[in-house]
Amino acid sequence: MSDELEKFLEERLKIPIPSGDAAWVMLLAKELALGAHRGLWRPINFAGFFMGGARPLSNNGNTYFERRWRKADLDHLLELLLSHGYLVESDDQTFVQLTAKAFDLLDESEPYNIFISYRRLDSSALALLVLARLKNHSLVPFVDMALEAGGNWHADLKERIKDCDYFIILLGKDTLSSSMTIKEIQWALQYDRTIIPVWHSGFELNADEWADEDEAVKDAIQQTNAIRVTDESASGYNTAIVELLNRFGVTP
Repeated sequence: MSDELEKFLEERLKIPIPSGDAAWVMLLAKELALGAHRGLWRPINFAGFFMGGARPLSNNGNTYFERRWRKADLDHLLELLLSHGYLVESDDQTFVQLTAKAFDLLDESEPYNIFISYRRLDSSALALLVLARLKNHSLVPFVDMALEAGGNWHADLKERIKDCDYFIILLGKDTLSSSMTIKEIQWALQYDRTIIPVWHSGFELNADEWADEDEAVKDAIQQTNAIRVTDESASGYNTAIVELLNRFGVTP
């Protein structure tokens, strides 16, 4: 495998497949256009095996589909790309080609659903800041302050976490003292969501202090996966949010 393809796969595999049907077809089209733009495959006839044909994929294309979309039916994916206008086939049906619509996606952010978990006493201001910055880049963030009063509050939160693509947990000094926050992290783990911890306001994961916490929870928020606010200043928080945006493929 070429270094360029390995770098491409490493980058893309960090990004979860969106839950909505239209969103994941859009993601596939964008990644095919991005790969073509980077010279990993040709934008014409790169897709092979189209509609049951016998043409092999390029080596790079084969590896990409096997690693990124291994659970999906290739013919079905290609049919969806055609129906959404991201691919067009030649008049004699001998090849397929990415359309301008697919390449236009390179200027757009993936429309991910993002759940922002936080403890109000520690992280309300940061939650609002993250919410605003993500919305500015066409992402779809949610914080629980938007829930309407009444109804089954816990069930609503659990369902939102189930439906999200990313789970951001804002960790202030005393956040883990909230049983509700712990429960939200456990739900994110239960549904295998991508968890992004953001450490701020002096948070540290002290092994002795948090000895009674769920080991899976501690693993999910450990420093190796975390974005850290190292300087409690406007500049420090901005640097952390830029790093957060980078996790979604956004370069502000």
